[in-house]
Amino acid sequence: MAVTGTDDDVCDQPGSAAEASTQAVTSLVDQLGSTQHLDRERARLRLRASLEHAGTYETTLNELRKRVSEQPTSEDWHRRLAWLNTAEILLESQRDFTEWQHIVTSSVDLLEDGEVRVRESISSCVRLLAAQHGAQVVQSMQPAICQSIENNWERTVHPALVSTEESTPAELVSEVLNGSYQRRIPGTGDMRHGSEGWHSLETSCKVLQGLIQGSGPAYKPFFDEAMQQRLWLCLYHPNRFIRETGYETCGDLCIIFAGSPLQAWGKDLAVKLQDGLSENWSQVRLAACHAVRALLVNCDDSFREELLPLLLPQLCFNRWHESDGVRLYSQGTWQQALKQQGPAWLARCTPQVLQYYESQARSNNNRGREAACHCMAELVRKLESPAILRYLSRIMKALLSAFRDDSWPVRDGACLATASCALAYPEECRPWLEVLFPLWKRQLDDNVWSVRVHAAMALADVVRAYQQPALDVVVLCLREMLPKAQEQPETTNMQDPDRPTPPGVVVVPITPQQPHTDTTALFQSSGLIRNKAALTAIGDSCGCMEYGYTRPRQPWEASDGAVYLLRQLAEVEPQQAVPFLSMLAHIARLNHFPQARNLQETIWKQLGAIMSALGKRAFKPYLEPFIEPLFDSLTCGQQTTAAAAGEFIGQVRDLLGPNIWAGRLSFEQQAAQTQSPHVPPPAGQYAGIAVRPTTYRSSSSSALAGFQDVAI
Repeated sequence: MAVTGTDDDVCDQPGSAAEASTQAVTSLVDQLGSTQHLDRERARLRLRASLEHAGTYETTLNELRKRVSEQPTSEDWHRRLAWLNTAEILLESQRDFTEWQHIVTSSVDLLEDGEVRVRESISSCVRLLAAQHGAQVVQSMQPAICQSIENNWERTVHPALVSTEESTPAELVSEVLNGSYQRRIPGTGDMRHGSEGWHSLETSCKVLQGLIQGSGPAYKPFFDEAMQQRLWLCLYHPNRFIRETGYETCGDLCIIFAGSPLQAWGKDLAVKLQDGLSENWSQVRLAACHAVRALLVNCDDSFREELLPLLLPQLCFNRWHESDGVRLYSQGTWQQALKQQGPAWLARCTPQVLQYYESQARSNNNRGREAACHCMAELVRKLESPAILRYLSRIMKALLSAFRDDSWPVRDGACLATASCALAYPEECRPWLEVLFPLWKRQLDDNVWSVRVHAAMALADVVRAYQQPALDVVVLCLREMLPKAQEQPETTNMQDPDRPTPPGVVVVPITPQQPHTDTTALFQSSGLIRNKAALTAIGDSCGCMEYGYTRPRQPWEASDGAVYLLRQLAEVEPQQAVPFLSMLAHIARLNHFPQARNLQETIWKQLGAIMSALGKRAFKPYLEPFIEPLFDSLTCGQQTTAAAAGEFIGQVRDLLGPNIWAGRLSFEQQAAQTQSPHVPPPAGQYAGIAVRPTTYRSSSSSALAGFQDVAI
């Protein structure tokens, strides 16, 4: 239905145009049953505006009463939907509506309506009715709502799948043999969605939730043992929408029973919430988070201390959940419920917390395994030594299993977490280094750039923890990996020539992963591993295996990871990074392979931080070899590489001074710097300073100077 009226059609009618005003209101009421949600909302807003306007209040109110007094028995679902929306607006505007029993009766009749939009609209009406008339509405509606829930609790079976005849053994064998060739009916069997087949169960649960929300404290006498068990069953229903509604209803009940009344069933609810806080569906988990906050905030302090050991592991874990809603809401709940006592409670419940983290590290949800790595790292960083040392071995075993995970975000989280453990407890983690160093090094040339970044950060933490022995290993890694880009083939063609592919698609072969190089002797000679016997307690794989297949790693990716590692090394041990600048300048000149611009982008982004860590005096002697590839990147035409080059040019110019920097450039380079939109204007002490023109000329311009005055 199209929207034909405007606000002025209803709100600004002259007194003599009462009939036109009535027609406008009638049109808006009809639009409350529109197929389009936007049309319904527009009509709702305009009717509310007309009720606030003195000139149209009586006309609109009379029309709403007239519509609500009718029976919503039309075969057209649009009219039934319009009736419910009209009743909602009327209840909002007139709290003393005397015919509210008619709305109650009609709402009960529509609980199992065939149109879902009609059933969804009942909840809002019931909420308003319960808020205005309390126990009377609950007493009238709750039995019917509970009966509807029981009627639709089991999943319906498609009529085509129901057979009334018994099959003979021969027929059964034939059915089994031909099962793979049977026509699949949409909405049945394997083609049936997990939330399909319960008809009005979800909407009836929503109506019950609206009844509880609206009645508030008046609902207390109606929450008996039978109602409690019915709600607990909803928390374990196969349909995730039922579980979500159940947890939301539990949160509403916690607010209603705030204080000492919560002790009657609060502990049972806390046990049920443990499963909700571990749900794979983030919407269900968020609903459980709402219930947890309502429970912890509204209970007494003494009772909260009984509940926290049950809920703390899941609550702490969800502070690192991938879903923004779950993560942020859990962080807020942590602050509200624990205030400044979070670390103390975490130390008190460390066994339960760690056990839950270990279970999540083995879960079938890769995001859950990643979050478990971050949680274990937080546990090591924030707890005092006596509280964590006895569990360090369990933490390291769980992290090593995650370090060999199929999912790269899990490996990434384990990489950072193991480095945090080594930094916090270097001596206790020393026996694990023989296993960890090959894994850290393996991350440096991973296919994902963020994994390479975090591997470099992890190795920097290891250098901070073990000083010179670890530094020797890291320097050796740099010497091996930084020049690798020179080995990159000119064309990276990994496509199978016998199998054509569509345009824009590159086929990458899956090849067995090469075995790691044995670096035990290197680690022992560096003094990193002193107790060889301690390794026997670690185990070979901690119950996990290398997955064995990966995309072939490219030589340029090893150089890219080495650049990130060089940046970290410059911050930890600046003098050890200086000898690698010449090789870095050589790598920056490479352009014989398709990914050269990506490597150059990394170099220019990291070189600014390297320059800042080394200081102007140490970096200036190595600057000249970078200038030519730097301006080549600035004018290459690839936006990200040019932007990184322009940003670094601005950093060098502001470090040396605009005029000193300009003296190192040719005319072409100065022009490119001036014309490029990627080079920022001078900043800091040089902001607003004009650059003097230089007399430097490139070789090409000098060679042509003698021909400028020759007449052709």
